[in-house]
Amino acid sequence: MRMAASLLRLHFLDCFVNGCDASILLDGRNSEKFPTSNLNSARGFEVVDKVKNAVEGACSGVVSCADILALIARDSVLLVSFHLWFLKLIRRDGQVPNQRGANLAIPSQYDTLDTIISNFGNVGLNVTDVVSLSGT
Repeated sequence: MRMAASLLRLHFLDCFVNGCDASILLDGRNSEKFPTSNLNSARGFEVVDKVKNAVEGACSGVVSCADILALIARDSVLLVSFHLWFLKLIRRDGQVPNQRGANLAIPSQYDTLDTIISNFGNVGLNVTDVVSLSGT
């Protein structure tokens, strides 16, 4: 259950910055993996790496990391709750991480409710989404 929530949150954190482009998976100086605004919140990278390696072993260079991350989030939720949603695939992978964008866009546990609602609204999400995703 906990890993499913972590994988959903990982996808949510990725989508919050530059769209759902898997840029959260990129390493380096400007990595989005651990933004200051959300320290210790991103988990499940090792699961994503295992799935990505298996997919690459079966069909190298065919499925984007962005699609893999979206499918992992969806399927982990399906496994623990039996909720399924349709996904359009063919996402493109981001090539450049954006830690500054992550620090600005991702709500912090110290932000006011109005700030959090505003941050969610900036990416097209509503108050129901705030409640649903803030607890993951």
